[in-house]
Amino acid sequence: MATRTDTQRSIIRNHLLQGKTITPIEALNMCGCFRLSAIIHRLRHDEGIPILMDQPQASDGKPYARYWIDKEYLQRRNNEAQAANN
Repeated sequence: MATRTDTQRSIIRNHLLQGKTITPIEALNMCGCFRLSAIIHRLRHDEGIPILMDQPQASDGKPYARYWIDKEYLQRRNNEAQAANN
């Protein structure tokens, strides 16, 4: 049986694999995830997904985390999926 954390990780993984970015607020709104950094850590270390991060500043000047998957990895993954389907 899948746990809530497994479901959140799956939702976040799929979102990132679509080439989208994600922030902690977006993760909270999307799937109720309060610990995005923990899920990102598991995706990086358990699944080997090369997730990048930067820290832009919000309008109030405070930094926040923004994550995305390396574009070359996404392209390679898409090419491998297409080759497997042929």
